[in-house]
Amino acid sequence: MTRSPLLGPGLTRPNHRESDSDDSGLAAVEFALVVPLIVVLLFAVITAGTAAAGKLSLQAAARDGARAEAVDPNSGCTTAIDRLTGTSATVGDIHCTTTASCPGERNNIEISANRIVSIPILGDRTIALTASASYECLAG
Repeated sequence: MTRSPLLGPGLTRPNHRESDSDDSGLAAVEFALVVPLIVVLLFAVITAGTAAAGKLSLQAAARDGARAEAVDPNSGCTTAIDRLTGTSATVGDIHCTTTASCPGERNNIEISANRIVSIPILGDRTIALTASASYECLAG
């Protein structure tokens, strides 16, 4: 025990070396409990980011497909799928449908994709991505 001038006369504070508690492995146990949670969160954030990039690519492809369908009927899905194969974002298996009521109205294109992602500890998950776009028909 060491004497402390702040505690007053006769009062002493315990020295850490003389303490009865043994914390020698506590930091390692806390580290082992926290690190897997941080790793799962990190991979979840990365997966969410790549899914958002895939959604943006899907939306851009739907927009391009709707524009192509407005100019040249029956070319919307082909244009959209070609746009998706040219990007670096992988969106999974693609399904495309168009509805056009030309001339004088808007055509619609809908694209959906199921993407399988793998997160450590949680395993494989399927994310459904969808996008739609419409454009006024110019052909007719």
